[in-house]
Amino acid sequence: MELQTGSGHVVLTGKQGALLTILLLNANHVVSVRRLAELLWGEPLPSSPSSRVRTLVSDLRKTCLAAGDDLIHTQRPGYLVRLEPDRLDLTTFLDRVTRAREAAAEGDPASAVIRYDEALSLWRGAPLEGVDGSFVRAEAVRLEELRLQAVEERASALLATGRHAEAITELTAVITDHPLREPAHGQLMTALHRSGRRVDALAVYRRLRDRVSAELGLEPASELQRLHQRILTSDSTLAPASTTPDPADTAPAPTDTPPEPPRSQPRHAPRRPVAPMPVPRQLPAPPPHFIGRERERAELDRLVGDSTTNSVAIAAISGTGGMGKTSLAVRWAHDNLELFPDGQLYVDLHGFDPTSGPLPSHVALRHFLGSLGVPAAAMPVGEVAQSGLYRSLVAGRRLLVVLDNARDVAQVEPLLPGSPSCTVVITSRNRLPGLNATRGANLIGLDALTRAEAHRLLRRQLDGSRAAEDPDSVAILVEHTGGLPLAIGVLAARAAMHPGFPLSVLAKELSNPSTRLDALQTGDLNTDLRATFTASYEALDAATARLITLLGLTPWPDISLRSAAALAGLPTPRTRVLLDHLEAANLIHQRRPGRYRMHDLVRLYAAERAQSDRPDHERAEALTRLIDSYVYTASVADRVLDPGRPLATRIFPERARDEFEDAASAWAWFEDEQLSLIAVQQLAVKLGMDEAVWRLAWAMDTYHKRCQHEQRIESWQRALSAADRLGHRNTRAFAHWYLGYAYAQASRAEDGLAHLLLALNLFEQDEDLAGQAHTSHTLGFAWLERGEPASALPHVENALRLQRELQDPRWEANALSAAGWCHAKLGHYSTAQAYCEQALRLFQRYEDRNGESATLDSLGYIAHRARRHDEALGYYGRCLELRESLGNAYQAADTLVRIGDVHQGSGRLTAARRAWQQALDSYREQRRTVEARNVREKIRRLAVRPSSAARPAGHGGPADH
Repeated sequence: MELQTGSGHVVLTGKQGALLTILLLNANHVVSVRRLAELLWGEPLPSSPSSRVRTLVSDLRKTCLAAGDDLIHTQRPGYLVRLEPDRLDLTTFLDRVTRAREAAAEGDPASAVIRYDEALSLWRGAPLEGVDGSFVRAEAVRLEELRLQAVEERASALLATGRHAEAITELTAVITDHPLREPAHGQLMTALHRSGRRVDALAVYRRLRDRVSAELGLEPASELQRLHQRILTSDSTLAPASTTPDPADTAPAPTDTPPEPPRSQPRHAPRRPVAPMPVPRQLPAPPPHFIGRERERAELDRLVGDSTTNSVAIAAISGTGGMGKTSLAVRWAHDNLELFPDGQLYVDLHGFDPTSGPLPSHVALRHFLGSLGVPAAAMPVGEVAQSGLYRSLVAGRRLLVVLDNARDVAQVEPLLPGSPSCTVVITSRNRLPGLNATRGANLIGLDALTRAEAHRLLRRQLDGSRAAEDPDSVAILVEHTGGLPLAIGVLAARAAMHPGFPLSVLAKELSNPSTRLDALQTGDLNTDLRATFTASYEALDAATARLITLLGLTPWPDISLRSAAALAGLPTPRTRVLLDHLEAANLIHQRRPGRYRMHDLVRLYAAERAQSDRPDHERAEALTRLIDSYVYTASVADRVLDPGRPLATRIFPERARDEFEDAASAWAWFEDEQLSLIAVQQLAVKLGMDEAVWRLAWAMDTYHKRCQHEQRIESWQRALSAADRLGHRNTRAFAHWYLGYAYAQASRAEDGLAHLLLALNLFEQDEDLAGQAHTSHTLGFAWLERGEPASALPHVENALRLQRELQDPRWEANALSAAGWCHAKLGHYSTAQAYCEQALRLFQRYEDRNGESATLDSLGYIAHRARRHDEALGYYGRCLELRESLGNAYQAADTLVRIGDVHQGSGRLTAARRAWQQALDSYREQRRTVEARNVREKIRRLAVRPSSAARPAGHGGPADH
């Protein structure tokens, strides 16, 4: 934030800059103290917010006075800045844009271009960059949209003046930064076609269509489709008006390749505005002891310093396990943090995990998207869509991506950015030559440390006096490490565990043929490190040694303190002490409080020792305890997330012990344990614990159905197989029911219907009315997902009949609401109204506010369709209040869209625009791209054709389980 006055200028940062920004954006209007606090800090507010605001205002006044201007004035209930219109860049920009539009409307595109140039020259980088405040994200998005509109309007003026080449340059930059912006694509297609580059114009449309289809599952707008058809048929009406040709348009151009984006931004945007999003700082802590690797670090330095390439800078560090690949990558990254101001992403891909296998790319993508601010509810389902969204979010950002322990090129390919502003460092035991062939990656091979480097590293990790007193023993230790940094670290840790022992004891042990690191002579890593791990393992006390062998049995890379205690069958405090011992020996690492990870080779060695040192029954009992612990904890977490879940008490009895404070903590547990839970279920399959397999599927279902449809399907497929083996008809019915539900919610309703009908038949054989009722309800949901409300109606009415017979008023209300929605979709509005009003009364009686809000939404839809606009607004207004009070911002945004639709249908256009704009702001914050685009189109059409009617928005359908 820069303030220029007649006496000079001053740069403001932190909250002072944020405060002045707020006042300037609201120039000549009073902003209350309360509102300033909300915009500066967001909820929850800090203590004494009014006092903090006043102190901040006082400091800002002093800063402004020192620069020669008294800007800020006090006026109850807050403060304001009084400015003449020409003193604020934003006001000047809007004025120039207005003049440009007037010139264009008067048929003077040349003057319009000049005015747009004047307006756009006021932009210097990203809007509000460096400003700190809760208001920044939404405001920056609004300002960026204003700039993009001006750029596109300027391009239209350029086309009208015949300056096609200039328009091509500007528009190519726009679509590079905003690859889903359809108006710019249409203008670029027109400019290319008019320049005689018909093939290039068609290629622009093809790339947009492929991207829109992959990421959003849609086709381009109808206007673009028509333009594409006109270019295909060489429509003569697309020819430009008679103008002086742009000389650049006559230059030869390739006819078989699309235009390449420019290497620099257009003069109006010297730096690409970056969308507001979190700045990830995910690098692990730098290694405390690091020696050598000067050549490799220099190669990495050259990689990011090479300005001659216009592709992503990628380095693939390869070498034998334990060679220090991760240490090199992390150390170099920390040494060069200033090169990556937009953040650092990190993920361990477990490419050579000996038991659980490589981390799937879609799981790593989900981790990255969450770190970049994408909420779970807005996460794309497929890997292609996730990868596309990821590349869009990091485009233009100076970002470092560290992909650790990669298996192969296929695993890392979806995780590679597409923007040359990003740098990628990959570590792998494979050299990954395919990355060099397809991506031009620098392949950096890592060899063992030299004898001198290994000696320095060991002396640095040992107590200096001990090493100086016994140089011969130090030389023996160095000799037997083979220059492997991991081996050196383990030996140093063992020596540190017994500070009173002379180093000669360890040196003598390693010199003995029966304990020597004989594998160092073969170059085979497994045997290389086995001897080192043995030396460290045998130095442990019995209880600690037992724990590490049991940890080696777990088929996933990390474990929580709670799970480690269950595995060991020990109290949590005692387990924590033993884990501290292992951490001191560098055999495990506490990545964050209460969560521990073993290197995959250490874990492999520990598993071998478990097989030799622990009897069969002890290993089986430990794994059974671990699985039972996960089943119990997951079931409790599920009950916290969905306490009203149907038939839950028949699956899990009530427990007296509380594990979680609230739903947020239960959700966080599922997020932490999502990979472990899947591995636990797979382990239960392997051990024949079929009851645990399907109970885990049930316990994970509430979490999976909100954001992980494919994992949900796979989980219930395993559960169904387990239920078949158990041979219990009721258990099989449950598994078919939930597998069918999972398929339906994943937009695979055809697969789901088959399982749901099987479930219904099994429940009927058992005369299980509750199971029949809920399965019928889900069958209605599946048919609605297929867009066939007539087929859904008999099922939801059957569910209603059964719930009434069962005298379950809460689920009777859900069935009534579902039946009402089916009738509404069929156009039976009076019947739908009657059903929904009954449901509403029951929801209100039993204080089910989620059900009440869903039914109010249905009633609003019914009233709107019946053209009872005021009544519809009443229902929607009450629905919106409920959803906002419940913190349900996701569905509240949908309700705002429908409120806008009603206002438009009744001719209240200003109110419609206001509601749609509020919904648009929410959609942008939630990163719901498709919904945001649809609402933006409504607003655009309202401005162009104020009298046109908007289509009613979609509806969430009946409440699900």
